[in-house]
Amino acid sequence: MADVQTYDPKKVTVNVNGRVITGFASDGIITLTHNEDIVTPAVGAQGDVAYAENANNSGNAALPLMSTSSSLAYLRELCAKRKPIRFSVSDANDVDAIQVNEENCRILKMPDVPRQKEQTTVTVNLYIPSLNYR
Repeated sequence: MADVQTYDPKKVTVNVNGRVITGFASDGIITLTHNEDIVTPAVGAQGDVAYAENANNSGNAALPLMSTSSSLAYLRELCAKRKPIRFSVSDANDVDAIQVNEENCRILKMPDVPRQKEQTTVTVNLYIPSLNYR
C-alpha cells in the first residue's frame, strides 16, 4: 500500500520584518521561484557536454492575499518606505518542509488596490537577493 502524505497549510508561516502575514487567498500561501537556472548546459558538435554554473541565486516570492487581508496595509507601508526588509518562510509539514530566512529583500511594486463587488486576490511580489532553502 502506498504511503499517504498530509499537507497542512496552517503549518506554513510567512514573516516580513518581524510580522506574521495573514489573510492568504484560496490560491495558496506562497510561491518561491529562483530567477535563473542554476546551471547552463552546452553540447559540442561531437556531443561533449559542459556545464556553466550560474552564480545568480536571486529569487522571488509571490504572496497571494485576499483583498481584505489586514497584512496588505502593512506591506503597502513597507513598499512606500523603499527600504530593505527581512523575509522568512517556515514550513513545518512532515513532507518537504523548508526554512527560508533572508535579508535585504524588497517589495517589487506597490500591491494593487482593487475595489470590486467581491474580494479578489492581490499578489505581493518580493525580490530576494539570495534565495536559500534550509
